[in-house]
Amino acid sequence: MHISSLRGEQFRNLQTFELRFHPQLNLIHGANGSGKTALLEALYMLGRGKSFRESQTRHIISHGQHYFRLIAELHSHSRSHLLGIERHSRDYLLRLDGENLRSLSELAQLVPIQIINSDHFALIDQGPEHRRRFTDYGLFYHDSNFLKAWQHYQYALKNRNAALRQQWADEYIAPWHQQLADYGEWIDRLRQDYLTDLEKTLNHYHAELGGLETLHIRYYRGWAAERPLAELLNAHLERDRQLKHTRDGIHRAEWRIATAKDQDAAHHFSRGQQKTLICALILAQTQLITEKSSKQPVILVDDIAAELDRTRRQLLINFLLNSGSQLFITAIESDADSQDMDAARFHIEQGNITASKP
Repeated sequence: MHISSLRGEQFRNLQTFELRFHPQLNLIHGANGSGKTALLEALYMLGRGKSFRESQTRHIISHGQHYFRLIAELHSHSRSHLLGIERHSRDYLLRLDGENLRSLSELAQLVPIQIINSDHFALIDQGPEHRRRFTDYGLFYHDSNFLKAWQHYQYALKNRNAALRQQWADEYIAPWHQQLADYGEWIDRLRQDYLTDLEKTLNHYHAELGGLETLHIRYYRGWAAERPLAELLNAHLERDRQLKHTRDGIHRAEWRIATAKDQDAAHHFSRGQQKTLICALILAQTQLITEKSSKQPVILVDDIAAELDRTRRQLLINFLLNSGSQLFITAIESDADSQDMDAARFHIEQGNITASKP
């Protein structure tokens, strides 16, 4: 899959644009605040249906305007598709080849999107919800039954928590326990298998990018390992009544990355080492998505020079080029090493995007 072209209207600070892209490498240059990240954000929305910067897509509409619109031409296996995304103050429209899409999962199936940016430091040094979200995005492509199981689990969890808050009697809460256990334990097994595969692939890329440590993913499933989930939910019902929420389950799962000496990467890695680890994580997940789904994710890289020395930056670019993915890479200035690369180049200044020559 690659994005052939993109037209955008009233998106952030970007002036109306219509761009044609290279099927592999696209380099985007411009000063800080010029709109480079906004262009990546527009591309990200083609596969995720949401921003990596805002929780509310209405905030992406240009100041003083009433909507934004993105229209992209996509190519996959000799077939072309026309994708449209439009956001008004209240309405959000997704259309593929003239037909409405019913969910963001349909969009994700069509265009897997990965991004490497400063937000991904959260995978290492912030709360477990970031790592669960990363894992579950990979599992969406890893197993076709994952999404439905996850939705069933979330539905049961939402209803049990509501019943706890409203102080319903035990006989109205207990029926949710088996559904939580059935789907939760199945997803837990998926996550364990996935993280085992991810660890192997992660170590390969981490070593190739210059990382010296062997890494291990320490996984905690979200409840006591020696007891079935249904049993714990029954045993801890009174505690959960007091808390007014469910304390045991996959929604509490966590994993951390540690060295062979059991040193947590969040506390023992420098910022540069953490950036190398993040790049290796994204490359590893990209490979697993490709292997399991036969879909090649589009990869966005925001400010490739940040926290990476020149040697590791060049190693990363080489791996990205060899991945087979379509790449969109931003930088403040054009890198002399990229001058001879076969690529489309774009310069952004105060929201105005122009195609530039090498």
